[in-house]
Amino acid sequence: MNFQQNNLKNATSPYLKQHENNPVWWQSWSDEVLNHAQEINKPLLISIGYSACHWCHVMEHQSFEDETVAKLMNKYFVCIKIDREERPDLDALYMNVSQLIHQSGGWPLNVFALPDGRPFYGGTYFPKVQWIELLENINHLYHQNYPKTMEYVNSIADGLHKMETIGLKSEQNFSKEKIDETFEFWKQQFDDEWGGFNRAPKFMLPNAWETILRYGIQTKNENCLIQTKITLDRMAFGGIYDQLKGGFSRYSVDPYWKVPHFEKMLYDNGQLLSLYSNAYRVFNEKEYENIVKETINWLKDEMLSPENVFYAAIDADSESEEGKYYVWKSHELKLILKEDFDLFQNYYNIDEFGEWEHGNNILMRLTDDEYFATKQNISVEDLQTKVSKWKKILNPIREKRRKPHRDEKVLTSWNALTIKGLCDAYLTFEIPEYLDLAENAIHFILENQWKNETLFRNYKDKQTTIPGFLDDYALMIEALIKLFEITSEIKYLETAQTLTEETFNQFYNHKNKMFAYKSHYDTPLVNETFEIYDNVISSSNSVMATNLFKLGKILNEEKYIEQAKQMLTNIDEKIHDYPTGFANWIQLYLNFSYPFKEIVIVGNEAQEYSKQIQQCYVPNAIFVASETEQLEITKNRLIENKTSIHICENYACQLPFFSIEEAYKNL
Repeated sequence: MNFQQNNLKNATSPYLKQHENNPVWWQSWSDEVLNHAQEINKPLLISIGYSACHWCHVMEHQSFEDETVAKLMNKYFVCIKIDREERPDLDALYMNVSQLIHQSGGWPLNVFALPDGRPFYGGTYFPKVQWIELLENINHLYHQNYPKTMEYVNSIADGLHKMETIGLKSEQNFSKEKIDETFEFWKQQFDDEWGGFNRAPKFMLPNAWETILRYGIQTKNENCLIQTKITLDRMAFGGIYDQLKGGFSRYSVDPYWKVPHFEKMLYDNGQLLSLYSNAYRVFNEKEYENIVKETINWLKDEMLSPENVFYAAIDADSESEEGKYYVWKSHELKLILKEDFDLFQNYYNIDEFGEWEHGNNILMRLTDDEYFATKQNISVEDLQTKVSKWKKILNPIREKRRKPHRDEKVLTSWNALTIKGLCDAYLTFEIPEYLDLAENAIHFILENQWKNETLFRNYKDKQTTIPGFLDDYALMIEALIKLFEITSEIKYLETAQTLTEETFNQFYNHKNKMFAYKSHYDTPLVNETFEIYDNVISSSNSVMATNLFKLGKILNEEKYIEQAKQMLTNIDEKIHDYPTGFANWIQLYLNFSYPFKEIVIVGNEAQEYSKQIQQCYVPNAIFVASETEQLEITKNRLIENKTSIHICENYACQLPFFSIEEAYKNL
């Protein structure tokens, strides 16, 4: 391989291909590249980003496309480009370096390391002048003051080790009182007016609101329910939601959900399908049904590949401007909408709250349709007819603009989140197409990305190149359990169990009884990482622990439940002080501290009964429906010519019910 050239032309990642014409001699991460760096004794410059990242594009344009800057980078360093979505293991490792040094992180992420990959400095975005200065300083440090460089290496290695050390804790009692106190503390962080948490930028954090919604229902906590509804309403009204086409952007830069960072990510939208579908079952809010249907239509139109799996992301920028595709000037809207403009202007806050910059407007609402219609003295039906008409007029006009770039790689974990979201939408709204979309996607992944006991992370151009990480396995198992609960098809349960056993083989750490993020079969990195903090996606260990709890209940496997309990015990003391960072772990805590139900339905109409009962929001339950007694949990429960519903807690069951109405009363 010729290392004195840019070698990204062979990459499958759309992000890496965006950099294939830079004058920087970019390499993909590989053992071969690290060996080369060691042979020529040059430090590594590791630059990490993703295709929909605005500031990644800015730094590329300012520095990586500049011949002068590129010459310095090529002279002093072996330069490696990484797509964080394809290699989250490397991203997690090097992001921790930025967190240690600056107490903050983000993308682009730029890290300097020894030729073997051990880091000694890092940061995020650097303006061109500052970047040039940094390149000179790092080169001088490495070659003229190597002992100092090694001091930094050892200090960071020590910090990384402390960050990733999870001790094995002895079993504790998961008490109601302790988790109730945690929610009291969590409530202090709520933004009572605009929803979400009291901070900006504001991320949607669906896992946090799923947990708060569940706690509100289980404990009849009005505050949690009201706060969830305020949050979901405000997000649906805001500029963070694409008011014309559906689908959510990644986060809002302000507290009002007004100005989004315009990139649209599959993982956000998959999780929000679950959240809005579940919330509809609680609040019966028509707005949430519209959100789910529009978002699924957007997924079908913009994100669905010809193979029926979902692409990863859509960029924030078009024509080098963030949000250009989505915003409108009032004079163009006047020309298009004519006599409707005044009503449209009031509805979407044109030239008022929705005004952004350079005369552009972000379409957003401040009230629900009932309130707005009353204020405007028209009926809700007439208003909604108008809104539907506006969308039919404006969407085709917007389609003619230059579209933001779409990242067409397929990621297993993000598809799994979307499959689960489609399942929840199907359960709630009974639209068979949603289940078809979910099943088509999971079948494709299992046929194309599950090979010889390895679940691959990525698929692009008929290639799978990266063995999966813990989140790929954990989220696929979660999606398979959900599909089993809905369809009762045993193949989904069996595949979930096979993947679970493979996860133990590849990722389990016997010392701390947690799962490492990277498979033992892969080339190890300089530091083993354990993902425990819930972020915009739940941590892979929290998902895996919850899977084990549920599979333990369904399969009557006590060892799985004990393993889930041990994992929760290991992180229990961290939850109270930082509930948002352990939101999905709190769901598991609730499984142990509040009643959890096994709902087992046996007989000819088992699946239909199960589907109807699941339309009631029961987050503290697993569902097993079967016409036969093939599973341990269904044994001795078949009653001739009847379909029986067994509601159990910790394997102690009430007498069976024979109608859905009776079952509802006892839930």
